[in-house]
Amino acid sequence: MEFKMKKIGILNFQYSTHNYGAVLQAAALEHICRQLGHDARHLDYMAQRKVTLKGRVGQILRKMGLKKSPQEDQVFNQVVFEQFRAIFLNRTPRIQAERDFTDIAKGFDSVIVGSDQVWRPAYAKDTIAFFLGYVPKGIDRISYAASFGTETWQQTEDTHLTSKVQDELRHFRAISCREESGVKICKDIFGVDAVHVLDPLLLVDESFFEKIIAKSSVGKNAKLVYYKLDSSADFQEDLAVVGATLGCAAVNIYLKDSTVPEYREVWDWVALIRNADTVITDSFHCICLALRFGKDVVFCPNERRGQTRLDSLFKKLNIDMEPMTGNLKTPMFKLHKRGYIETILERERVHSMKFLREALQ
Repeated sequence: MEFKMKKIGILNFQYSTHNYGAVLQAAALEHICRQLGHDARHLDYMAQRKVTLKGRVGQILRKMGLKKSPQEDQVFNQVVFEQFRAIFLNRTPRIQAERDFTDIAKGFDSVIVGSDQVWRPAYAKDTIAFFLGYVPKGIDRISYAASFGTETWQQTEDTHLTSKVQDELRHFRAISCREESGVKICKDIFGVDAVHVLDPLLLVDESFFEKIIAKSSVGKNAKLVYYKLDSSADFQEDLAVVGATLGCAAVNIYLKDSTVPEYREVWDWVALIRNADTVITDSFHCICLALRFGKDVVFCPNERRGQTRLDSLFKKLNIDMEPMTGNLKTPMFKLHKRGYIETILERERVHSMKFLREALQ
């Protein structure tokens, strides 16, 4: 079949103002589509959650200074994520409404949703948008490494939404999920077939990371780094114990060492993982990068953010978890590789690229 360059729209959580994995996997998927010879661009749609009465009261109290803002709103330097997007992402004009979404989607040959937990309604906010319900007929719908985030479809009791999602999925040209559980949900709940593929950060080639790290200005390398999405006093105490065991202090790569909480630049975050010896984290994408870069990894389970995606990753990469000892107050597990990860990844990359290439034909 003769190759034809296509205009590809991509939909995911690239708009995040606090999540390194969200912006990096978005850039990685665009990078891959362009390597395949296509013109790729992100649909700049940030769904807004409907504000309840309780939410409106909270907004008023925060404006009056009578209620604290969420923790992530208290961290400064959110501009680092937009700085990254401005360089490594191509985006459409900002989409404000369903009609705008449909009008802009008309300009593409195909629209891909993924990766990340785009099929987890609690995160997506506008569920139908992330099942590509606003994409007009005649445009190919594809999912790449879309994730439900949990082992089950959490909206089973909402029969109307479940039926609507099923109808949208039946219009997809090709469906792939990031976890085996996602493949099962597609089959058992929605009656559609899906393929299990790699997250874009495990699929993309080294040139992607080299371009990003080239912008980093981090100086002295840290041997032990940590990226904890949900920290605690107990975790900080345990961190000191682990650091003492390894003979080095742990460096926080989530926030800078400054007088006020500030996010690190995205390229510095990647560089610090790349240059470390050991990474401690509860983050899926941080683990992806640490394993890819050949680092020792200490995993801190975080059920609230979704364990299924990590169970699936560890199974695919043939990784065991060994509980760490030392009277730690928080669960920590050292990851052990039972084989050569790069060999597994190369095999899975061939499989994942085959899916994407054929879906875009």
